[in-house]
Amino acid sequence: MNELKASIVKEVPAGSTAVLNCNSNDYDHNFMFWLVNKTKIIGPDNDFDEKKYKYEVLSGNLRIDNVSPSESGHYVCLSKHLDGSKISVGEVEMIVKGSSFSAIEAMKLIAIVLSIIVIIGCAVIFFRLRRQWRKYENRIVVPVDEIEEDDGDEIYNRTTTAITPVPGPSRNVSSEQLMYGIDNQGLDTDFNSVFENIQIKTPTPSLI
Repeated sequence: MNELKASIVKEVPAGSTAVLNCNSNDYDHNFMFWLVNKTKIIGPDNDFDEKKYKYEVLSGNLRIDNVSPSESGHYVCLSKHLDGSKISVGEVEMIVKGSSFSAIEAMKLIAIVLSIIVIIGCAVIFFRLRRQWRKYENRIVVPVDEIEEDDGDEIYNRTTTAITPVPGPSRNVSSEQLMYGIDNQGLDTDFNSVFENIQIKTPTPSLI
C-alpha cells in the first residue's frame, strides 16, 4: 500500500538553481528515486544528466541547475518504508517563471555579437584595401633617371633665377668704325699706305 503526501507547488525563476524537497522521505522511509513528468527517473542506477540533476542520497532533495520553462512539471519523490511494506509518495509541482535566457546564454550572445562585429570590420577594411590595390595593379614604377633619358626633357627648378641678357657691342656700324676699323687694332687697315704702295709698284707706261 502506498502512502501519498500532500502536493507541494514551488515557483522558481528561469535560469536559477531549483531545489526540490523530497517530502516522502522521513525517519521511517528511505529515498528511492525521483520520477519527472512520468517519463524520466532520477536516482541510483539510472541514466540521466548528472551535471544538471543532482540528488542527496540521505534526504532525497533534488537540485536542478539552470532551470528553464520547458522543465516545469510534476516531480514525484518515492521513498520506501524501512520494513519494505509500503512506499511513500511525495509530489512537487515546479513552475518556472520568466524567460529561459540565462546569464551564461547572455554572455554567449554578447560574444557572438562581438565576433560578428569584428568580422564585419575586418571585411570592410579588406575590401577598402583591395580597392586601393586595384588602382595600382597595372602601373609600373619608373625611376626619375630613366624618365629623363627616355623623354630627353630637362627638368628645371622653379626657383632658378631667370638669366637677364647683358647688352653686348652694337651691331650697327658707326662712322668712326668705318674710318678707323673695329676696336681690334690687329684687324685695322691703313688704306692710305696701301694706295701709295700700289702707285710705286705699278710701272709707269713708256712714252716710246
